[in-house]
Amino acid sequence: MCRILGSNHSEMMRPTLLLAAFLLAIAASPACLAAEPCQAFHGRITFYSGDGQLRLWHIGTHHEFEPDYWGADKGASWDRAVKLLKAGNEAAGAASNNVLYADYVVCPTKPLRKGWVQPAIIRSMTHVHVVPVR
Repeated sequence: MCRILGSNHSEMMRPTLLLAAFLLAIAASPACLAAEPCQAFHGRITFYSGDGQLRLWHIGTHHEFEPDYWGADKGASWDRAVKLLKAGNEAAGAASNNVLYADYVVCPTKPLRKGWVQPAIIRSMTHVHVVPVR
């Protein structure tokens, strides 16, 4: 009798475990982190050393993105941009000496709120140009 109960219990748990594993896999996928569809555009990243703000401006709009430090990405997708902004200079605030123009693919992680900076993950940067601030 114990064997029958044990096997029935296992059989009942199997679909639940499979469902849980499936939902976990979906939740962990980067595409599910996006609150809106990914966007491709030409933009400029600037680091403001006075208050430590890192911003990606979608050129031709009033819209800005920022690293999603609180999401699953923890801002890691922006690390390459910061390295390029520093241009080999590791001094404090060195990233504010340059701006970074490129074609970006960005995936917002929270819905757009008019007048707010939108947290996002940078999926790719192409045609990158580092320009010194004058």
